[in-house]
Amino acid sequence: MVFSPQAITLRPALLELHRAVIAEERAGYERRAGQVNAAAFLRVLIEDEAYAWLRPLSALIVRMDDEEEDGAALIAEARALVRPDFTGTPFQTRYAWLIEQSPDVAYAHGVVKQALRYAGGAWQEPSPSPAPPAS
Repeated sequence: MVFSPQAITLRPALLELHRAVIAEERAGYERRAGQVNAAAFLRVLIEDEAYAWLRPLSALIVRMDDEEEDGAALIAEARALVRPDFTGTPFQTRYAWLIEQSPDVAYAHGVVKQALRYAGGAWQEPSPSPAPPAS
């Protein structure tokens, strides 16, 4: 997959958003269940279906490293995924709530939206050699 220089900023922005979301979810979990170490919380994230809503974001970030993936499709998927919507997918619903609750998630959301705006038409097919001018 070939990303333009503009689109390369998207993956780190998504990683920071993922970090902010997980930090907020961990804080909420620890308020309810008590303090846990990072490994224990990772296990909770993976095994507890209450956190299944987060999997689309995690999977998108992982797929951005896959050479076989279509860069334009990944950018479009990111654009659709990070659209907060209280009546949307489980991710969008929880995400909308987190944006309202956490300044860190709201800030990371803004950075992702800016990276998506900057990516614009960020997918670039390798361009073929220009055709010779017609004589």
